[in-house]
Amino acid sequence: MQFTDRQKDKIQYMITKGEKMHTIAREVGGTCTWQDIQEFCWATGAMSWQGSKTMISNRLKRFKTATKQPEREQLAREIDQSVSYLYYCAKEMRKRILGVEEALDKTK
Repeated sequence: MQFTDRQKDKIQYMITKGEKMHTIAREVGGTCTWQDIQEFCWATGAMSWQGSKTMISNRLKRFKTATKQPEREQLAREIDQSVSYLYYCAKEMRKRILGVEEALDKTK
């Protein structure tokens, strides 16, 4: 499926927000399915939080049995990238939460 630039931005925003793929597909609308969202994520390198957690878990399992140093180093880099991604997403979510809290405080 071809996405407009606006749809791409929306998908990436919702992915970093931690939304599930079927929710994003429903929000994008039209004939979009969660498989379309998944393909987009694979093509762009974007990853859902759940996908990051699964990837980290799988890499950690493989790390225990990896016998060659280059393989362990590659796994460590992949784990580091996923952890950094989750940290970035959590940091962005914290900023949004603070913004909402400030807005609520102003209404009191």
